[in-house]
Amino acid sequence: MKFPARTEYHDYYHTYIKILPEANPITLLEKAQEHTLKVIESIPTDLYDYRYAEGKWTIKEVLIHLTDCEQILSYRALRFARQDFQSALPFDENDYVRALGTTTLSWDYLVSSTKLLRAQTIHLFKGFTAEESQRGGSEAFPNTVQAVACIIAAHQLHHISVLEERYLKQAVTPFVV
Repeated sequence: MKFPARTEYHDYYHTYIKILPEANPITLLEKAQEHTLKVIESIPTDLYDYRYAEGKWTIKEVLIHLTDCEQILSYRALRFARQDFQSALPFDENDYVRALGTTTLSWDYLVSSTKLLRAQTIHLFKGFTAEESQRGGSEAFPNTVQAVACIIAAHQLHHISVLEERYLKQAVTPFVV
């Protein structure tokens, strides 16, 4: 698996992918997870349900959003690798969070979900051959499998930097591969 060329993903995802250094997508998934765990494990318990502004997600909801998106994107990558090019159903992340209502999920549950899911995601992507990694998706989601791995890592890093800036009000910890 290699870092995707600019032609391997939709313009929408360039906002995310441009924050990544060019590296192997598996390495990016691993390092993004290490970085994320360092940040979220430092969050004080009194901030778990904090919103930095009216209508914004809580820190817990941000973690749920990250796992929801990772599961959906991983599923799409699996379909592309297996040459299933039916249109992927769209999803609205705000609808997903609204459907939660007030989350009663514990912080420990959310952190363990983050860890378990990323381990599964990495395992999934490690199983793709070089040929499968180059396969692209449907017209509605025209990304290669290896681009999806980078999208997952970059999306996570984007939200973690937002947590640091707007929720924790601290300088963003640099991401290092």
